Amino acid sequence: MNTLYSEPIGKRGNHTTMTKWLVFLEQREGIVKQSSIDAWNRVQELAALLPGTVVYGLLPGPASIGQLEGRLAGKGVIYQAGEERLRLYNPQHYMRLVADTLTKEDASTLFFADTALSRDLAPRLSVRLQASLLSGCPTLDDTWPDDGGCRRPVYSGSVIASFLPLRPLRIYTTSSRPTHSAAPFDASSGAHIAFVALEPYAITGEALFPLVRQLAMHKGTTDVAEAGIVIAGGRGMGGQEGFALLEELARTLGGAVGASRPVVDEGWRPHAEQIGQTGKTVAPLLYIACAISGSPQHLAGMGSAGTVVAINRDPHAPIFDVADYGIVGDVHIVLPKLLEALQEFLQKK
Repeated sequence: MNTLYSEPIGKRGNHTTMTKWLVFLEQREGIVKQSSIDAWNRVQELAALLPGTVVYGLLPGPASIGQLEGRLAGKGVIYQAGEERLRLYNPQHYMRLVADTLTKEDASTLFFADTALSRDLAPRLSVRLQASLLSGCPTLDDTWPDDGGCRRPVYSGSVIASFLPLRPLRIYTTSSRPTHSAAPFDASSGAHIAFVALEPYAITGEALFPLVRQLAMHKGTTDVAEAGIVIAGGRGMGGQEGFALLEELARTLGGAVGASRPVVDEGWRPHAEQIGQTGKTVAPLLYIACAISGSPQHLAGMGSAGTVVAINRDPHAPIFDVADYGIVGDVHIVLPKLLEALQEFLQKK
């Protein structure tokens, strides 16, 4: 197998009683994604249930490890391939790097956060490594280690299906849970995480995956998949100009703006904000759906949200079936009053 990276990982020793898991930590523009941090912390919770389980991490691309201080739970080793050419996702380079690290550590399980990158990379690795791939698992509950299976919604959330791995090597992509508070780093318990830099070898095959176009978010904008608060708008917003209200509400609450598929199809908002079966899956603490009817395809993308607030003029809209709080009314009337009340409340604090 061609080696992309080579590093002194340490003496292998006798690992007959040790189980090794590898967590992929995704970065974008040098910032480690919150969904990957959540995945690491959840894997640490599961590892604590199984004595002898060791957790490793892999961080491709240049990213400051200082940003992770106090945000990662448990203990283990995180390998960082900090070469500049890994800043942008390249499927060939990333696949070789992950496969090489997984093989060297003799890990039995590989975990990803469920993101656009992992939806492309995990299937490639599954084929290359002949591993079972269980994708889009909402959570890995406490019974997970017994059979390695997971349950997730299918058919736009109308059915919950159970899946079991058929091969010894397993790959999981896990969705974020509706919480954005990382488990605390407890130095007093002796837990620690060591960071090891990987030494680069020559990278080849650049021409196979040329950069066609790079889309970057505006500075200071929060990725809708990472946000703790999401303000989502549907076709009922009336047009691109109608989303100005949602942007102001998002700024007031410190959240991000999302959109339904019809909105993106109309060109009112970018695809990066689309939530649903053909868009992003989100799990914020608070989800405010504005003028969204609540199609099964949209509900499949926000079903893991914590508290759901729906604003719609149609009292029979399906979104009210999943909402914790509902407001029947025209968003163009309700939102300005809601904004005024919120701003007045925040000024008093």
